[in-house]
Amino acid sequence: MNEKENFLKKTKENTKESYQKAKEIVKEGKEKSDEIRHSSVWQKTKEGSRKAAKIVGSHLAAIKTSITFSNEEAELIENLKDKLNKKGFYPSKSEILRAGLWSLRNKNEEELKKTIEDLFKVKQTRIF
Repeated sequence: MNEKENFLKKTKENTKESYQKAKEIVKEGKEKSDEIRHSSVWQKTKEGSRKAAKIVGSHLAAIKTSITFSNEEAELIENLKDKLNKKGFYPSKSEILRAGLWSLRNKNEEELKKTIEDLFKVKQTRIF
């Protein structure tokens, strides 16, 4: 085999390995995403589902938005969900975030400012 053929063979092998590795990573990511999605949605009780239906059908308006979290903050939300799931309560990520907002409303301006200053900046990115 000449040098060019040897190079092409190695490149082809590396491409196959990289493709397989990427395929496995995507599969693991999809499994983890499905696990997270199902943890709160599929475990909600009928009563919780009825309550959500009443809120959606009420006069209250809902606004959908996109928020960027650091990995640590996203993990914190999952840990809070898991803690509550063990107690038989299955909130969504949105409900946990909204509860946090309601708890912030009782802070004065200085406490609120200090809380926000303690956060670090997260660069907003979109991953598809």
